[in-house]
Order: sequence, then structure tokens, then C-alpha cells
Amino acid sequence: MMAMTPGRLASQSVERLQVRADSLLREWRRANALADMVDSLNHARAGGTDTISVGALRIVTIPSPARLREAAARAWPVIDSLYGSEARQLEQRPYLIAPYDPDTTSPKPTLRGATQVPWDKDVASLAMMLLMNVPIGRPDSALQNWLGGPVAPIVHPVQARAAVYVQLVTAPSQPARNCFLGVMNDCRTALTLGQSPDPVDQWHPSAAERRALVSRSFAEYFSYSDHGARKPALQSCRAGSDSACTELLRSLPAGVLPRPLTYDARAALVHVALRLGGREAYHRLVATPGTPIADRLAAAAGVSVDSVVALWRSEILTARPAPVTVPPWGPWAALGWTAVFAVCALRSSRWRVS
Repeated sequence: MMAMTPGRLASQSVERLQVRADSLLREWRRANALADMVDSLNHARAGGTDTISVGALRIVTIPSPARLREAAARAWPVIDSLYGSEARQLEQRPYLIAPYDPDTTSPKPTLRGATQVPWDKDVASLAMMLLMNVPIGRPDSALQNWLGGPVAPIVHPVQARAAVYVQLVTAPSQPARNCFLGVMNDCRTALTLGQSPDPVDQWHPSAAERRALVSRSFAEYFSYSDHGARKPALQSCRAGSDSACTELLRSLPAGVLPRPLTYDARAALVHVALRLGGREAYHRLVATPGTPIADRLAAAAGVSVDSVVALWRSEILTARPAPVTVPPWGPWAALGWTAVFAVCALRSSRWRVS
């Protein structure tokens, strides 16, 4: 067995401690949530509560005409298909919902920690609310930090993929544009799947891109931060000094540097991996918090991460938004309205000679 350097051992120890800390934090939050739920039920017991069960989904609510059961029946298949076996968590993590009468001035019913909704809200809106607030246990910080948010259902997948398509076409990041053109390594870069010691150079490799990023997104920040100490560097960057632009971007606090693509793109990638991997995919995704994200996605999907990325790109390109078509009479209508406005302007008193 090869001897390991003290530095490497220390690094691995820190990683293990971080994983353990994340695990303890999740358990602490879960215990607090359960305690809050019990406290809420005790407070509401005088007025009575109902528990709605659909699959593993639980809703603790105040008796009302709200169509929560129908909404739960719509939401549960989506939740179950995303989280698989981990969706059983919801048996111990109920929604707390307090419907109220929107047509009365009486005080709204109280249920501590509950979401208040008008009881006449339609089923589709209630189902949307359930999908957007699934009380599943949060994954580890590494996954959340990479993703930029929780692993959640994508309510409108077609529109979401179309929005990512627009990102690939219009993003100021060279890796994103190259991904659109089919450079798969740049797709991985745009999705921040690689670990780089210098994300500035990896995510924004061209000098023009770095200068535009400083000028358009951080000019005000660099003008006033540190009592204006970075103004000279900002001026040098604007004058064309790439080294000044690069150093300014490297000085940004951790997590502030814009990534090539947004949360929506990475969320779509996660959904591809979970769909490929079947019912246990989400469990595999969250089971190894100390593993690189690319490896976790591959484990979840059951195929290589390159295959996941390739399918993701294919689905994004397929979701290209339909171009807006102008009817044959459109230009003539525009000319007609232009003529009308021109006549109105000429008839105005401003243009008359007294």
C-alpha cells in the first residue's frame, strides 16, 4: 500500500468531517421539523385537524372545502417518479396547510408553520403548490451548492428545456456556446461538472468575455468595494488589460462568479440522470456526498456521465422554441397603422403654421 502524505490525509479527514457535519445538520433539521409539527398539532387540536394521505404524501390540514385530496392525487405521481424510494420520507414529513375562507373578514385559522391558502383555490394551483414545496430532506451541501438549489420537480419541463436552449444560444460564456455547437467537453464545463482550480479561466476563457463580465455585472461593486481601492484596476480592465479583468474576477467572494449556465440547466441534467436510473436513482444520487458530482450523476443514472450529458443536450436542442411567424397580412397591417399614426401626427396643432 502506498504511503499517504500528511497533507493528503488531512484533506481526507476534513472531507469526512464535512460529510459527517452535513449528515448531523440534516438530522437536526429533521428533528426540529418533527418537533414543530407536533407543536402545531397540539395548538390546532382544539379546532381539530385532518390528515390526507395519498401514497406516502401526507397533508395535515384544518377541515375545509379545499380540494387538497384531489391536488395530492395529482402531485403524488410526479413526486414518486422523481424521488423514488426516498419519497417515503414524506410519511414523516407532512405538508402543513391551513385553508381559509377568502370571503370573510374573520381571523384566518392558525396552524403553526402552515401554508395558508384560500379554500376555493383550484386543484391545478394546489397541485402546483405541493410540487413546488415538497418537504423532502435536503441533500448534502455539495450537491446543493453545485445545483444552486434543491432537487425539485420541474413543473413545466417543455418550457424549462426551451429556456435552457435559449441560454445555450445567447449565453455570454464561450463553453455554453461551444456546447450548443456540439463540443461535449465544453458541455461538461458549462454544467460545471469538472473541478478546476481557476474557474475564471475555465468558465470565461476569452479576454473579451472577462472584460464584458466585469464591465456589465461588477463595475459598481469594484468601484465602491474596499473604499474604491479597486477603481484603478477597473479602469485598466475597461481600457483593455485582460490581466486586470482576470484579477478582479478572481477577487470575487466564493460563489459570486457567474457560472456559464443557470440552475435550470443543471436541474434538467439531474432529471435526465434520475429518469435513466429508475426508482433508486435519487437514493444513489444522495448516498455518496463525498463523491464528485459527475460520478454521482453517473451512479444515479447507471450510465457514464458523458451519456447523461449527451442525452441532456439532445433534449435541450429538441426543445428549441418555435419561431414566431408573421401572417402574410402582417406587414401590410403594420404599414397601415404607420400611415394612420403619420396622418394623426400631421393633423396635430404642433405641425400647423399659424
